[in-house]
Amino acid sequence: MFEPISSDAAIDLLTRVIEFRERDVRQSPTQETAALLSLFPNVHVRDGFQLDFVQETTSAGVTQPIRPFARPKADNSWVPLFDDKVEREDLVDQLYRYLEYESTPQGLFEYAFFVVELWSLRLSRHAADWLDSTPVFDKVAFDRVLSEAGTVNDLSRPEYYGPEVRFDEDSSRVRFLVHTPMDWERIYYLESLVFSDGFVEQETGQIVADLGLGLVF
Repeated sequence: MFEPISSDAAIDLLTRVIEFRERDVRQSPTQETAALLSLFPNVHVRDGFQLDFVQETTSAGVTQPIRPFARPKADNSWVPLFDDKVEREDLVDQLYRYLEYESTPQGLFEYAFFVVELWSLRLSRHAADWLDSTPVFDKVAFDRVLSEAGTVNDLSRPEYYGPEVRFDEDSSRVRFLVHTPMDWERIYYLESLVFSDGFVEQETGQIVADLGLGLVF
């Protein structure tokens, strides 16, 4: 059974995240990841380690998504050996086993939210639907999206508008509403599965409002 997360707390967190996204200053990877992590008070890195990332540019000049990892604080030069093919086991070994969160509904929610934001660092908005999307954490925001939409089809109002979490034995689940204006505009549940080894996997859940054709680049 899902447990509700305070909408007010979620909205406060979202406000800080959006402000972080819109900053003009680009810091070093360690400074940038530390600044992002500081927004999530219930998420931490294991003692003695800190987050970092590498970002490569192809020979054709295309900037690749970041590859985040955790490294010892005492060694600024340490970088893991990255395979061309990203394997789940590698991600757990290089990143997820170093991330910790409070074992509470709020802590689990913040962890899932932090992970999706971390992987979105330095992505172009043309390459990341997530950065043009906005979580919806209360009825006011939900109704605002509907009022600004050109069309509204297949509306299915949720019983609760804030984030929800569920603790299970092998994996836990976090879900919250997201509005995306890209391509097919809609409000849907983003569902994050959080496994016992810290690995997080996102999937699209129920669509609660079909808003028609959205923005197309």
